[in-house]
Amino acid sequence: MINPTQTLWTPLAPLTLDWRGDAPVARDSGDIFFSSEDGLAESHYVFLEGNRLCQRWEAQTTDRSLVIGEIGVGSGLNLCLTVAEWLKYRRPGATLHYLGFERAPFRPEDMRRALGHWPELTPVLNALLARWPDPLCGCHRRYFPEWGLTLDLWWADAADALQDLASHGHPWIDAWYLDGFAPSREPGPWQQRLYDAMADLSRAKATFATFTAAGDVRRGLEASGFEVQKRAGFGSKRDALCGKINIPRTATPTLTPWDLNPAPRVPQRALVLGGGLAGAHVAFALARRGISVTVLEAATVAGGGSSNLQGVTYTRLSHQHNPLTDFSLAAFGFATDHYETLLRDGKLAASDDVGLGGYIQLHDADDTLAHLTQVLPLAPEFARVLSATELAALTGLAPRCGGIHYLRGGWLMPQAVCRALLAHPLISLRTDCGPLSLSRGQNGIWQAIDAQGSVLAEADASILATARAVLQQQELEWLPLTAIRGQTTHLPTPPQLANLSVTLCDQGYLPPARAGLHCVGASFGPGDAGIDEREAEHAHNIDMMKTALPDLDLATPEGGWTGHVAHRCNSNDYLPVAGPVPMLEEFNIRYERLRHDRKRIINAPSPALSGLAVLSSLGSRGLSAAPLAAEMVADQLMGTLPAVPRYLQRALSPARFAERALKRGEPL
Repeated sequence: MINPTQTLWTPLAPLTLDWRGDAPVARDSGDIFFSSEDGLAESHYVFLEGNRLCQRWEAQTTDRSLVIGEIGVGSGLNLCLTVAEWLKYRRPGATLHYLGFERAPFRPEDMRRALGHWPELTPVLNALLARWPDPLCGCHRRYFPEWGLTLDLWWADAADALQDLASHGHPWIDAWYLDGFAPSREPGPWQQRLYDAMADLSRAKATFATFTAAGDVRRGLEASGFEVQKRAGFGSKRDALCGKINIPRTATPTLTPWDLNPAPRVPQRALVLGGGLAGAHVAFALARRGISVTVLEAATVAGGGSSNLQGVTYTRLSHQHNPLTDFSLAAFGFATDHYETLLRDGKLAASDDVGLGGYIQLHDADDTLAHLTQVLPLAPEFARVLSATELAALTGLAPRCGGIHYLRGGWLMPQAVCRALLAHPLISLRTDCGPLSLSRGQNGIWQAIDAQGSVLAEADASILATARAVLQQQELEWLPLTAIRGQTTHLPTPPQLANLSVTLCDQGYLPPARAGLHCVGASFGPGDAGIDEREAEHAHNIDMMKTALPDLDLATPEGGWTGHVAHRCNSNDYLPVAGPVPMLEEFNIRYERLRHDRKRIINAPSPALSGLAVLSSLGSRGLSAAPLAAEMVADQLMGTLPAVPRYLQRALSPARFAERALKRGEPL
């Protein structure tokens, strides 16, 4: 299982390599990554032929993805070869989901050098490396719709990650590449708990292939339920192993499943209430999975908390892992790739809708900054610590202190993001619907009801994405959500900011100008429902900028400052609320024993409302949090592979509040 909470945060160190020509060799073990005879032919023979993939692709149907799990991504040779071959054999409409597990990811420059032998892989390699994740632990999901490919790269110990996935109790994997170093040189993944997790995750008739024929590996796989057979090895190697599992295993629960959807299914249609960042993203997440979605918006698209002129992709770093930091980092990585893809595909326009180039977070000297100064060089494309002098050279402005330059992301116009997502051909949009509620009919279909009692739409799955207004739904009135007033100030570009090209954050944020204006903010007013603009809050925003940039001269314009007021929504732990909606009374009864034994594992399915989910509490970081939170909702509704470790799913689950209350002895 994965849960690094309260351990020291650091990017992952790459494996130290030596080179024999352009062939990589692990310095510690002396093991090679692929055959010196012909690594490409070896990979094709051992893994693709060993799993009969080309034949399976030719016969594949379009109703579900074929899922491959690779243990030991290494140089990326197997990944690139598999994608290249998949594109030759792929049937129209068929999809592939590839999971790669690696605890010491290669540097992109090392991958290029290692795979430069094979120009036939270059197109795939270039596309992958253009979106290659930073070496930050966790799962990194990338979509390649033009290839029909979903790629999940798990930077983690393979056994930990597989046990984490197995804890969901779903058999997902169709074929395995077992590709660690030779067992005699490096124990690595060759351990019983990994074989057991493989078996727990395997569908019936799932296959595996590996280059090794070591007896310990064979016995370990057989002990987990795999049928193992020897086949001729590649080249000068005498034998290799392959096989299959006929009868899937049932994993023993390691956690009380209060966060899991007990009956996931693929909906025929889905309803989404809310047309802001939350609603648009969850509608898009479902639509790209082939689901027809109806989005109903009470007023206008990107109203409420999604209505500011500019927002910023944002994350937070700490010297220790915790769920808030870890979700923030995971969401930031997914979001920045997501927006870069929308820009590259022409769905967002540079300068009008988005400005990339990263952002700067000012940070006073302290122990956390000292720690980050030491470890961030392991992730040179992610972020770097800079002094005040270095930041001044970068921005042309003198900041009050040094800080962290995050190299990815930037500013976006939320309304443009929502429009781009809702333009998906499988999404239909209705605005100005007025207040809406959901009702479930006797046939299990969810209906959207307007204020006059009319049914506007119906579907077998529904997602509430209406910020704090989700509390108006009876099934969710117990959620601890707070509305937070935020006022931004629209600052006409002064000469000092004319060349600002990177967003600057301190207590507030200052993005580069869009159409001659900087959207500066924001004030913070929990529980304040007012919508009036206030001079005091404009003054607060301007003072934050002057504090961050002491030399900045901002004269109050004639007629005073103008801006915009919106209301954000936060939970009491500042994490999003994303996932299936539990039936509270039944939840309290089913897990009542947690009141007396907090650590007890209760093997009983969560009493969730079938087909109903919620996505709310994005706070001031909707642009960063919404894309990954929406993935989580879609995956849980449909029972597809999760894009986050289980501890983060539990940290965002709506049921977390009910579970915590039970453990306190104060059920909701």
